[in-house]
Order: sequence, then structure tokens, then C-alpha cells
Amino acid sequence: MLKTKLNVSRRAAGFTLLEVLVAIAVFSMLSLSAYQVLNGVQRSNAQSLEHNARLQEIQRAMVMMDNDFRQIVARKTRNLGETASDKLLQSSEYLLDSSSDGILFTRLGWQNPQEMFPRGEVLKVGYRVVDDTLERVWFRYPDTVVGTDALVRPILTGVEKLAFRFYSDKKWSDRWDKAATLPQGVMVQLTLEDYGEIERVYMLPTSVLTAEKEE
Repeated sequence: MLKTKLNVSRRAAGFTLLEVLVAIAVFSMLSLSAYQVLNGVQRSNAQSLEHNARLQEIQRAMVMMDNDFRQIVARKTRNLGETASDKLLQSSEYLLDSSSDGILFTRLGWQNPQEMFPRGEVLKVGYRVVDDTLERVWFRYPDTVVGTDALVRPILTGVEKLAFRFYSDKKWSDRWDKAATLPQGVMVQLTLEDYGEIERVYMLPTSVLTAEKEE
């Protein structure tokens, strides 16, 4: 009878301090492992979302540039009320106050359904880099007068450099200085902080290679 009481008393005494410490250590290790796994999943998800957002930003910029460069037209334009320029496409360093190369040209296809707006379908547009951001610069009218301000839209961040090359006479050149004509192709080179260099090549339609004779 006494032996039975001693056994019951030992069972009611609970865990020893060593057993409790071991249990706490095991639980802490399991909790730490679970936290590391969860933290890794969260960081991976955040990086995936950031990566996808960046790719979408680049794709939107490329689509906008595609729409502009593929509709370049040979048309003389007047800048700030001056006489019409023979340069159908302008490109040089610091053009449009760009920190890199800039470009300026005229394009067709600016939709004006049923002529609802007091303008045509011709648009003067350019691209530049300001504060590591690719910007689209455009004017409501191709022939601008004194006091006309350009409209600016940032389209891509993290751009370190913008450069252009031009294809004509079966060769590429870094500058386009020919008057009253357009190149057969334009290469756009973007250097991004995260993805490095991206190139896009646009071949211009042969129907726009010769400028109009009349001003």
C-alpha cells in the first residue's frame, strides 16, 4: 500500500526542470525554423511581385516607343515659329535637355475620331532621359510657335543611358545629319540599372524615306 502511494506521488510531481528546458529548447528551434521558412516565402513573394512590376513597366515603355517609332513620317516642321526645318529626324546628345542622347521626330496615327479635336493626326514627339528616368516629350501640334510648352510623361525609371543608331546605305551610324530624308532603320539602346542594355530596332517604311518638297 505504501509503495503504491509513492508511485502516485512521483507521477503527480510533473516534469523535472531539465525536461522543461529541453522542451523549451526543442520548441524554440522548431519556431525558429518555421519563422525562417515563412520569412523566406514572404521575401520570395515580395521579390517576385517587384520583378513582375518592373517587367510590366518596361513592357509599357516598349509598347509606347513601338507606337511612336513605327509611325515616323517624313514631314518638315517649324520650331518656335521659324521656317520649316529640313531635318526630318533630330538626334544628338543633350537634345531636349536630356542627360543622355535625345531624339525628336514626327509621327502619324494620333487618332482624332470624326475630327472632334482642333488638331490633325500628326504629332511631334521625342524621348529623353532626366534624373535616370526615360521621358516622352510631345507637342500637340507639329508646328510650334514661341511660348509653346512641351508635354512630358515619365515612362521608365532606372535608365542610365539612352542612345540611338541609324541604318542607311547598308551601314549603321551613331548620328543622323542628312537633310530632307529619313534613315531606313533606327536602333534604340537603353541601359537599365537592373537589366543592363536593351535594344530595339525599327525599320521605317519606304514610303516615308523622302521628305515632301513643299513647306
